[in-house]
Amino acid sequence: MRYTLFSTPILSPLLRALSKVILKVIRWQVVGALPENQKKYVLIVAPHTSNWDFVLFVLAVSVLRLQPSVLIKSTLFVGPLGWFLRYCGAIPVNRTQASALVNFIADIYEDREEFVLIITPEGTRSANPNWKRGFHHVATAAKVPILIVYVDSVTRTIGIDGLMEPTDDVEADLCRIKRFFDTKSGLKPKNYAS
Repeated sequence: MRYTLFSTPILSPLLRALSKVILKVIRWQVVGALPENQKKYVLIVAPHTSNWDFVLFVLAVSVLRLQPSVLIKSTLFVGPLGWFLRYCGAIPVNRTQASALVNFIADIYEDREEFVLIITPEGTRSANPNWKRGFHHVATAAKVPILIVYVDSVTRTIGIDGLMEPTDDVEADLCRIKRFFDTKSGLKPKNYAS
């Protein structure tokens, strides 16, 4: 077994306890629960409007005992930073090979008994009305559901809305997902485009 920040003995329980304390101090909470009988899914999270989203992500993932992976551009995997990114569950990717990337990720889902990939469909922390569809392509190719997770600064929650089975109609699915996220407010609401 390959250990990550979220699965290392001794360190992970300490991180979980610290995360609970920090969330309490900053008056944020994690609501909802991960699906118990589903070990493979694409987790999408929005609104993604600030660099502080990463801190909330680490705290929530730790509290939920999730062991996720994220895609990060391969050029960042240099020296100690590369080791640290892998330790956090990052997978290096070459963004110029999008179609090959979907198949590569689908193969990971096929090979592993448990695999959760976190994707921010906005693709940026700036206002972007044109969300990336990669998360849908990955879920469809891997034949896994999509777990919808939100950040809401109004209620100070990181919440789990539930699983959604992707359909053949990408645009209809995307509209449905966006309508849900339009009801949430990111840390910097002006950076979210409805």
